[in-house]
Amino acid sequence: MPKDTFMRLTEEKRQRIMRAAIGVFIENGFERAKVEDIALRSDVAKGSIYQYFADKKDLFLYCAQWGLEVFMEKLDARMHLSDMDIFFYFQDTLSKTEVLQEEHDLAVFLQIAVKEPGLMDESIKGMYNIGDIYIKKLLQNSKSKGVVRTDIDDDILTEYFAAVVERFKMRWVKRYLDFTKDNTGQQLNAVEGELTQMVELLKNGMGEPAAAQ
Repeated sequence: MPKDTFMRLTEEKRQRIMRAAIGVFIENGFERAKVEDIALRSDVAKGSIYQYFADKKDLFLYCAQWGLEVFMEKLDARMHLSDMDIFFYFQDTLSKTEVLQEEHDLAVFLQIAVKEPGLMDESIKGMYNIGDIYIKKLLQNSKSKGVVRTDIDDDILTEYFAAVVERFKMRWVKRYLDFTKDNTGQQLNAVEGELTQMVELLKNGMGEPAAAQ
C-alpha cells in the first residue's frame, strides 16, 4: 500500500505516477522495470518514489488495485451500479467496451498483473478486495429487487459469483481489447450472446432445463 505521503499528493500527481508506472511495467515487466524510469516518466525525483512506496513491489501491487478502482469508477459513472442488480450488470456491454477501449493500458496491465510470477497471488488478492466491494453492492440491490436468494449469506454469494465469472472476465477483457471499429457491432453481439448464457447459468445452474427432462 502507498505511504501517507503519496495519499497527500494532488489527484493529478497521483494519477500521473500511477499511469507512468503502469506504462513502464507493461513495456518491461516487473523484473526489468526501473524505478528511475518511472520517476522520469512521471516527472518526479527517483527518491520521491521511495517516499511514496516501500519498494517496486509495493508500487506494482498498488497499480493493480488502483487500475481496477479506475475501471469500476468509470463503469459506475456510465452504468450506475448502485441502481442495478447483479444480472443486469452483464447486459450493458457497450459501456464496458467504451471503458476498456478508453483505458486500454490499464486493461493490458491488469492482465499482466494476474500472471506475474511471484506476485500474481498478491495482485489477485488486492483486486478481489476491490471487486468484492462492488459485487456486494450489486448483491444488496439484487436482494432488494427480489432476484437473488435472501437465505444465503452475502459472503457466500460473493464467493460463488466471483468464482463463476472469474475466467469469463479474463476471456471477455481479451475480446474487448481485440475489438476493431469496423466490427464492433458484430463483436458486441457475440459477447452479448455469451453473457446471456452465463447469466442463465448463474440463475439456474448447469442442470438440464426442466422442459428438456
